[in-house]
Amino acid sequence: MNGLAYGESMEEWLTTYKQALRTRCTDPILLVIAVITLIIGIVNVQTSVKDAADLGQQVSALQEAIGEFTSVAVLILLLVPVFAFFDSFPLTRTTWKRRLLPYLIFSVVFSAVHIFLMVMIREVLWPPLLGGDYQFFTTGFAEALYEYRKDAVTFGLHLMVWELQRQVLQAKASATATAEPITLKSGATTIMLQPSEFLYAKSAGNYAEVTSSAGTQLARITLSELAGLLQKKGCDAVRIHRSVIVNRSAIMETAPIAGGDVTVKLRSGETLRASRRYKNAIEL
Repeated sequence: MNGLAYGESMEEWLTTYKQALRTRCTDPILLVIAVITLIIGIVNVQTSVKDAADLGQQVSALQEAIGEFTSVAVLILLLVPVFAFFDSFPLTRTTWKRRLLPYLIFSVVFSAVHIFLMVMIREVLWPPLLGGDYQFFTTGFAEALYEYRKDAVTFGLHLMVWELQRQVLQAKASATATAEPITLKSGATTIMLQPSEFLYAKSAGNYAEVTSSAGTQLARITLSELAGLLQKKGCDAVRIHRSVIVNRSAIMETAPIAGGDVTVKLRSGETLRASRRYKNAIEL
């Protein structure tokens, strides 16, 4: 898929997404969101029952609870895959125009999965607990649009939380980048790489030739993994070629060349070549 994570292939993106899933499974922020979602669900049920009583209407508290908490349970279940998507396919100032449509499509998928699982659970619980069959989409398209509108708001709120978390983590990483180097391995050799000193890296089979202000060293790591480690430490590492990543802050100038590619001149004096597929990653 063109444009994934600054032009990564689908296979590379899936690897990144799987790594993001594992990381997000233990993220305390998602636990906080889950608890807040649960509390909102409890408040909604209590409010619905009280409002009905105030109007002199009969309403089943159990029915309200099933209706609310089946939705809440699925929303909590979807937190990890949704935030992993944000992590692996970030929406930034340089990518938002070409990623707005994929995000819109993913919001529709998010809503469809939410509705499908919610209805499936209700259809299982409804007969034994409330009697009769559960009916959904009785008003057709209008009800589907109503449900999507609610899910789109939830999706947007998740994206806002993700962006806030990203900015906080980047600020922390920038503050501690010098004190906490990245540990890389090359056989029995341990390499301590300061993110602030990183310039660029080139793929060399199962290794990466990592160049920093301290020199060039060979490390056993993929470019995608290295870029992820650097970004977590506040280094703006981006892919400019299938086999090259570079620190954006190390770039002094760029210039177009024949075929749509771009030459990238670093402050250290070296010149790299960015393929046209990745040139949006280095817009200065």
